Amino acid sequence: MVDIFEEVDEELRRDKYQDLLRKYGPWALGAALAIIAGAAGYQGWQAWQMSQREASSETFISAMRAAGNDQLSVAAAGFETLAEEGAAGYPALAMMQRGALALEQGDRDAAAGWFERAAGTASDPLLRDLAEIRAVWARWDSLSFADVEIRLSPLTSDTSPYRFLARETIGAAALRDGDLERAREAYQFISFAFEASDGVRRRAQEALAVIERDAAATESEISPTDDQTAGDSGDD
Repeated sequence: MVDIFEEVDEELRRDKYQDLLRKYGPWALGAALAIIAGAAGYQGWQAWQMSQREASSETFISAMRAAGNDQLSVAAAGFETLAEEGAAGYPALAMMQRGALALEQGDRDAAAGWFERAAGTASDPLLRDLAEIRAVWARWDSLSFADVEIRLSPLTSDTSPYRFLARETIGAAALRDGDLERAREAYQFISFAFEASDGVRRRAQEALAVIERDAAATESEISPTDDQTAGDSGDD
């Protein structure tokens, strides 16, 4: 008797499972297929990204090798292709190298343009700030002290990786334009900054020596000498 009940119970369960399968089977199958397709798509996307990065890396290395062999037109073409089509961080790197090539060829305006594009493209603050500083250097002859200060002041914050180089550039622009007080302020800050590199501090100290020399020369030209003062008193 017990066997009959167990057999009937098993048949009922089987019928119930079949009903559930007919009702929810297509949905379960669709969900499973979606999961499989999603996993396959993600793996395919990762593989595609990897292939793009590898291709960009090969193009970048080839362009760098061409530049090293003085094949500047070939190198320029490679960097320009990467700037437009490169993967990951290669476009910004290619723009920096293309700007360097333009500088080597004496085209400062073109170089500045490439550096400015790199500064606007790079996500890495190290590369972005360096690109902005190099753009200012490339346009040095056409930028006033105010222009330099406006462009580089955001790079002088405590978190900026090139804060001392930015301050040095601002000081150099002030010194070039004859603003000795502003130049002195920038260089004094650098000379007392322990975090600044030895090279930057040394250049700041040398600039301060030039500023003090120029300031002393200017003061001596303005102030009358003792002989002139005595002569003027005798005339009276």
